Amino acid sequence: MAVLARLLAPEDYGLMAMVAVVLGFATVFTDLGLNSAYVQRQEVTPEQRSSLFWLNVAMGGGLTLLVLTCSPLIAVFFGDARLTPLLMLASITFVVTALGQQVKMTAEKALDFRPVALVEIIAAVVAFVAAVVAAYAGWGVYALILGAIMNAAGGTVLAWMFLSRGWRPMWRFQWAEVRSFLGFGGALVTNNIVNEFNRSIDLLLGGRMLAASALGLYSLPRQIVFQIQGLVNPIITRVGFPLIAQVQTDIPKVRSIYLKTLNMTAATNAPLYVGIAFFAPEVVSIMLGDKWLAATDLLRLLAIWGFLRSTGNPVGSLLLGMGRADLALKWNLAMLCLVSPVLWMGSHYGILGLAWSLLGFTVVTFIPGWYVMVRPICNAGLLEYSVAALRPLLIAVMAIAPVYFITLPMTNVFLHMTAGVLISAPLYLGLSFLLNREWFVAMRQLASPSRTPKHNTV
Repeated sequence: MAVLARLLAPEDYGLMAMVAVVLGFATVFTDLGLNSAYVQRQEVTPEQRSSLFWLNVAMGGGLTLLVLTCSPLIAVFFGDARLTPLLMLASITFVVTALGQQVKMTAEKALDFRPVALVEIIAAVVAFVAAVVAAYAGWGVYALILGAIMNAAGGTVLAWMFLSRGWRPMWRFQWAEVRSFLGFGGALVTNNIVNEFNRSIDLLLGGRMLAASALGLYSLPRQIVFQIQGLVNPIITRVGFPLIAQVQTDIPKVRSIYLKTLNMTAATNAPLYVGIAFFAPEVVSIMLGDKWLAATDLLRLLAIWGFLRSTGNPVGSLLLGMGRADLALKWNLAMLCLVSPVLWMGSHYGILGLAWSLLGFTVVTFIPGWYVMVRPICNAGLLEYSVAALRPLLIAVMAIAPVYFITLPMTNVFLHMTAGVLISAPLYLGLSFLLNREWFVAMRQLASPSRTPKHNTV
């Protein structure tokens, strides 16, 4: 991102944000939720697995054709004809991803995360190199599209190389073999559609009401926030989901896994988001370049929103592991009905208004989220839920705020940022050891492959 932000314009990121909205909605349908149902189901026959694989591939191919066909209409909705060829190219990722998705899910189902991490890292590096070369050659937004295609292709090829363990799908498809997965998967897909609206409604409204350059100025700080969640949260939540599925009949163990997952997520994210909020000018200048300095206040607001949003991610592992996608659907439907008018009003005040409305809505719904989704599933109380989620935030503020103001006289942005990290990082670790020791214990268990799968350690 630091490299591409210097090679591309805000307008390029605005166009890519509109493409990403469409791809995000279409991605929900790529497997009908069957891969998550496959992980949640403890017993799956070889015949069922093959039928699920071919259904995934068929859905990916169907979505590629659908987006190809609808691209001109989508461009009309956003009012920008440049979207048509961008969407057509990006649609290739659906069928390519579908070819390798179940192979990766099988490794995750077995808690075999090391090769999964290797595959994803190599694919990301390949995509990065391709995007940078294309951007340097003057491809503009097409460099971002190329990066997405290379990431999907690299991930699929590498998954078959390192994760398949010699498995090959049978040349068979029986509807009866996948029908039993559709109840869970259907509820999950419906929930994911609504959840994708909630996740992308700000970009959807922004793409409709703002110019591409303004949306790009908003979308890149937003992307930074999501990049952190994409790096940190799956490391924890992708372990939590199969672990909860394994012990789903033991509510005390489920509660313990969920609260530790929540605490690990919050404690790992808190110093990153709080640091970004305080050092936003330095982050923008060093990471993105001076042409993005107008996004500084946006980054501060979105960093706080990003932390609060990240604490909600472990709820997905809890609900999926317990087979309660229906409850997530009800919650997300309610949130969609409430957040849409809030963000619509906020968008009338530009990109800052959009960011403020996002943050305010997330703060207001923090306790209702616990009451509706956490309390009835694992019996976690509001106090232990709040402590697990918010104690790391308080520790991060205690560690970073004084360091920021003490080092503020440093006029060189790089020195200011470096001093802030070098001082606040050990201070945060020390305070966490004193005030949030559970995080150290849980992280040690997570890092130990011999301990993580065992139920008595979580």
